[in-house]
Amino acid sequence: MNVVTYAGLRDARPEQWKEAADDFAALATYVNQASVDLRGDTGAKVDEHWADDTGKQASARLYALAGKLDSAYDLLYAVKMVLEGMHTTVQTAQSTLNEALHLASEYGIDLDDQGRPTGQETQYQVVAEIAALHSQALRQATDADNAARAELAKLRAAVGVTDPGKALTLQGEASHIEMNAFAGMIPAGQDPATVALWWSGLTPQEQHDLMLAEPVQLTKLDGIPESAKAQMRGTDGKFDRTKMVDYALQNWNTKDPTHFDNNCTNFVSEALLHAGMQRKMGFWSGVKGGDDWGKESGTGWDLLDTHLYFSDSWAGAEAQQNFMLKHGGEEVPRSQARPGDIIYYEQQAAGSSNDPGQTHHAAIVTAVMPDGEIKYTQHTDSYQNVSLQGRLPHETEAEGQQNVRIVRPHPDWY
Repeated sequence: MNVVTYAGLRDARPEQWKEAADDFAALATYVNQASVDLRGDTGAKVDEHWADDTGKQASARLYALAGKLDSAYDLLYAVKMVLEGMHTTVQTAQSTLNEALHLASEYGIDLDDQGRPTGQETQYQVVAEIAALHSQALRQATDADNAARAELAKLRAAVGVTDPGKALTLQGEASHIEMNAFAGMIPAGQDPATVALWWSGLTPQEQHDLMLAEPVQLTKLDGIPESAKAQMRGTDGKFDRTKMVDYALQNWNTKDPTHFDNNCTNFVSEALLHAGMQRKMGFWSGVKGGDDWGKESGTGWDLLDTHLYFSDSWAGAEAQQNFMLKHGGEEVPRSQARPGDIIYYEQQAAGSSNDPGQTHHAAIVTAVMPDGEIKYTQHTDSYQNVSLQGRLPHETEAEGQQNVRIVRPHPDWY
């Protein structure tokens, strides 16, 4: 295992990781566009104007090449995510290390050549806090460096993968490596005073980035300002966005109390209910009044319960989207997405069994990265913290062009 040294972290240039990540992102975009062009204009022209056996063979070769480009896109985007995680991790670790150095200077505490406090027994508490910050910074950078090193080696070995399914799996694994890097930035288990020092040593932008990437961990950590926790939970007090995210992350691969054949929207509703969103039900009509959101106690038989004891907006993507927007919710651009928002997929053009304009899928935003990349968690199929931008080309290829809508609920019925 490689250990990041004090001098190595102090002198690191994390902007170089960012530059490399941007280069891989640009290359991934270029490769994806090439795949789209092969299937679109080029493939369509071959199919239209070259209908004999030779044309069919040429068309098949073009579509096979497009599939290889899809795999290349996944691998390039995977590298981009790992590099983004390293950039933010090292940059934040440097801020933590600088806070330790600032604290030592403020109290006149000597440091050895590794940046560790020495002596000063009369200032035990400050020395302990400096040591904790120093240890946090080096541990964070070391863990991220080792994880990134191993992941990049795995991706380098996979450069010949041409199966889009395998490549997409690798992309998902890289997404988790990036998320693990963010989780490793948080000083879990430290005393509140050290946590408060760590937090104050971060720049406002670094604080903002962590609040979007790891809201669940931060809200559970003593020493984080209550104002920051309130912002992550949701300032309107109607439901706790971090509990919604926590439910999704903890239950992404478990069965909900009642399971629908297409369970994506039911999963979103269960997360909202666990987060404190109150049901909207008619006194006489229950959940079947046409403008309701909720569920009632059923028989325990899913086949019967799914038809009788749930509102249309509980488990239907389009009905839920329209209900949330009608009752206080707002649609926000992707650039403003936050954990606890809901992603809806609206069919934009023909290409699947869904009619154009139909909303057919729902998922939960569970993290947003500093570069704006959105991570989501869902059921049917079950995924945890996968990349919206990374997976969207596959959704488009499988289902046709999609209009991705981000909806932020603000319930107005209570």
